[in-house]
Amino acid sequence: MMVSGSCFAVIYSLALLMDGNGMSDYHFELPLYGIAKPTKTSKNPALSVNWYRNAYYRDSNNAKKEFKRLMREQLKHFDAIEGKVTIKYVYWSKSTRSSDIDNFVGTVKKFFQDALVECGLLPDDNFNIIVGSDESYGGVDRDNPRVDAYITVLTDSD
Repeated sequence: MMVSGSCFAVIYSLALLMDGNGMSDYHFELPLYGIAKPTKTSKNPALSVNWYRNAYYRDSNNAKKEFKRLMREQLKHFDAIEGKVTIKYVYWSKSTRSSDIDNFVGTVKKFFQDALVECGLLPDDNFNIIVGSDESYGGVDRDNPRVDAYITVLTDSD
């Protein structure tokens, strides 16, 4: 599937993992390119905080709708998650150029957490449900720059 004529594929894989303790971990590859409307300086801008801040409100709303549409295709395969969760975000850049992790994770994080709620995987994205999150840099992936999201469902003992 291609987004708005973009040459960057935005179909991503997902997996449900189970460990010996019954803890569920979900892994999602979140789209970073091919969603944000092109600008004067970039034909395929990343879905970054800088783009979001400068985007016309209709463009940012359309990007959020497209992101949710893409995530819905992945999320519809899962039942609702019960209990508290933590989410770890890992940013994979397209180059070795030094960049601000929060700039690339911030908007995608917000869009993803909203999609989790809208698609029924989480009842809410407040601090009573998502009790923690963190961001880190994964390295360079020129062929598939992205943000990976790892959801860990906490047990009563956590």
